Amino acid sequence: MLLSSLTSLQQRVISALVLAPIAIATLYFGGVYFLLFLIGAAAIMAYEWCHASLEKSPGLATLLTGASVVIALFLVQKGYFLQGIIVLVSGAVLMVVAAIFLKKTDRMIWALTGPLCIGLPVIALIMLRGIPDAGFAVAFGLFLVIWATDIGAYFSGKSIGGPKIAPSISPNKTWAGLIGGIISAMIVAYLVNRYLMGGQAATIGVLGLGAICAILAQVGDFAESAWKRHFGIKDASNLIPGHGGVMDRLDGVFLTAPMLMVIIMIVNGVW
Repeated sequence: MLLSSLTSLQQRVISALVLAPIAIATLYFGGVYFLLFLIGAAAIMAYEWCHASLEKSPGLATLLTGASVVIALFLVQKGYFLQGIIVLVSGAVLMVVAAIFLKKTDRMIWALTGPLCIGLPVIALIMLRGIPDAGFAVAFGLFLVIWATDIGAYFSGKSIGGPKIAPSISPNKTWAGLIGGIISAMIVAYLVNRYLMGGQAATIGVLGLGAICAILAQVGDFAESAWKRHFGIKDASNLIPGHGGVMDRLDGVFLTAPMLMVIIMIVNGVW
């Protein structure tokens, strides 16, 4: 009752004050703590995805999606990257079979993409955290840049207003908000590199990476909004007051985390 009497912004702030320390603590301690945090997030996202896209109550689709993502996440955390990806792809294929079994052939694309959309970001996060000596700084820095994007976009969009980017998908998103989010992300990326990473990367590269992360975070937000609009729902779930569901809260990492993981792998000669 008390939360329902607060404004959306007030609910968002309170939820952030409760959840952010938990997320940061598990990220800081890493290992099994961050793994369990991501397993919980992945399981909830599997439910949210399947509830909207495939089945109203948890069943075969939710079980297959959640299991494939969790097993893949566990394997990658143990250092078996290729095996984890194979499990994730196999889960996506099994989801297509499940869609046929459940007579949901019109939703096969959602069945196929569910494990991938949920699994790839969390796998990327566990890999980023596992970088020797710099894992916490890299993963925490990514979260800081995404949070800066959200905050900058929200306040610049509210204060400046102006033309909408895609009103049919997300009616509140403006170009002014996007620019404000990009600027905020670039500033925070610079601060992360200087104070968390010891200035290891070139400033111009860090600023560019911050801008790219901001754009990809907004694209992830739009993609999730389009998914929700397609199925006629306002939020992925009502788990987090002011934010909606876990997918609503983590949509900024859907593209940014895999992108950052790929860049680091290329720079380090893994690919």
